Amino acid sequence: MRVRRAGTIDDAVVRLLSPLTPAAVLLADSPDAAVRLLADALSLPGALHDVPSGRRALARRVLHQRRWAAEQVLESTASAPADEDAALADALRALPSRYRATAVLHLLAEPTPGAPDGAAAEEIQAALIRLRGDLARRDADQRRERSRTAALYRAPGTSADPEQPPLDLPERLARLASGRPLPPDAIETIAAGIGAARHVRRRRRLGAAAGVLVAGLLVALVPLLPKQPPATPTVFGEAARGALAGDRNFVTAMAEAPWPGAPGAAESRRVVFADDVPGGRWALVAAGGNRSSPAAIAWFTGPTGASADRMTLSLVRLTPDPALPASLSDPATGALVVVGAPGDRISVSARPEVQADGSLTHSFRAVPTSHGTAVVGMTPVPGAAGGSASLRVERQGRRLDVPLPVLLHVTGSSGLVPVTPRMGTSPYLEDVAVQTRLRSVLSQLGEVPTATPVTALWSGELPGPNDRPTRLSVVAVEQPSGAFVVTAPFSYTADDTGRTGSSWCATGVLPAGARLDERVVAVRCDLTDLSIENEVSRFLVVVGPRGAAFVRLLDEHGAELSRHPLHDGVAVIRSPGKVAEVSVRTAGGSMTAVPFVDADVTG
Repeated sequence: MRVRRAGTIDDAVVRLLSPLTPAAVLLADSPDAAVRLLADALSLPGALHDVPSGRRALARRVLHQRRWAAEQVLESTASAPADEDAALADALRALPSRYRATAVLHLLAEPTPGAPDGAAAEEIQAALIRLRGDLARRDADQRRERSRTAALYRAPGTSADPEQPPLDLPERLARLASGRPLPPDAIETIAAGIGAARHVRRRRRLGAAAGVLVAGLLVALVPLLPKQPPATPTVFGEAARGALAGDRNFVTAMAEAPWPGAPGAAESRRVVFADDVPGGRWALVAAGGNRSSPAAIAWFTGPTGASADRMTLSLVRLTPDPALPASLSDPATGALVVVGAPGDRISVSARPEVQADGSLTHSFRAVPTSHGTAVVGMTPVPGAAGGSASLRVERQGRRLDVPLPVLLHVTGSSGLVPVTPRMGTSPYLEDVAVQTRLRSVLSQLGEVPTATPVTALWSGELPGPNDRPTRLSVVAVEQPSGAFVVTAPFSYTADDTGRTGSSWCATGVLPAGARLDERVVAVRCDLTDLSIENEVSRFLVVVGPRGAAFVRLLDEHGAELSRHPLHDGVAVIRSPGKVAEVSVRTAGGSMTAVPFVDADVTG
């Protein structure tokens, strides 16, 4: 073991190891992988300065590296530790690597106003929802297994001991991390990795210095040498942009606007963008880090012409990727802002288009930019519960992999989406599950909820998980091309207290063709309670012409699995088997359809 000297890399590692280890051991599935992750992160320039710098480096290394590199760091190995909280450990391993990193770094970070409620960091919310849902199912499985085992040894006539409520997720994560010690030589291994990385950078600098010594000899050859590529542009390294960038009073006041928990010193905050957009005034402020790579960015919004003291903090993003554009969209007003790097070419698609053959496409149009920034006015979608816009950004001839625009607060309208029943009056069409799912689908399609024709093909009550009642509806949203987007929302009773939940079991596209009442639609529905029991009730709902007599269920080879009568053109079949196709017999012959499974309608 090497002897450490004061002021060496080893001392910095010792100082940072304790606060950074919990996140590292939860992001990796073996002690060796956690050590490699820490060495890789702490080798970044500036990472050894203090704990916040080290934490930002860890987040940057995990969240903003190429996919193949992330998979190498967040590996799953056969030597994974035997954890006391096996349910949580398995739930973490089951998460996609980026969701796993997002959830762990968020839950273990020091409280930062704006990050948890974030005015809504969507990726954090998605990661936490997925982790909590999977963990709830695994906890329920463990409770049932413990109950069955305890029952074998319990004295007759005695009752089971009450289950202790689970700890909060952050506390469970902390306990799980504390049970995963690093190897005894972790400090030396991490310090050696940092030293090796510094040696590589030093060699590069020496190589550059040696080049200066011979530069005079190459002057005559410069025209013959290939041109070096320009430095990689960054999104945040420029002066303030937007029509209000020249308003010194407004820009200064926005940089000084109260922002609880903003990283770095107050003087590090600066305005990246400020302008009046359709329906309001928006400003983007960066804080912490350095000019090109801030530690956090925040969007402020207000009414058109608002002074700085009337602007409201709307959302915060931590450790933004300095190479990727920052964007914000408000479907209700049609406003979209994309803040990129100088020279970026920006194209926008307001919504996916459903073609007559059932395919989904996007038509992108180039939008004017100024210093890599675009302010776009799209068709407003009142009552939208989400966004439908997509971006394309080209930089130096290469298309960037940009995420969807971040949404401003979107609550949707309180009014009902009008639904026309296929035959007579259908119940449950005003259920929260139906209305919520329709608003979500219509928002993804960029269509106004109150102006899009929606037909209820069937609606009824079924026995769901644990035979509790479940209300299922099959609805079709008509598209301008003549195609239909079909989705099947359901609501269920979650427990004996009457608590309810909702979800959906399939979404797909029915190509244009005959009238809807002359078509066959088959939807496979796996009704499951996502928060209480991991039990599935599988149904197949077949809707055909009203005069159809029966339906045949076929396997992938065309062999008949079973046949069932149709009542008013509808059959609801429990546990149908592995159905590849249905064939409905009508007076005019047979009609076939492939059961819908869940599909992405964002294109």
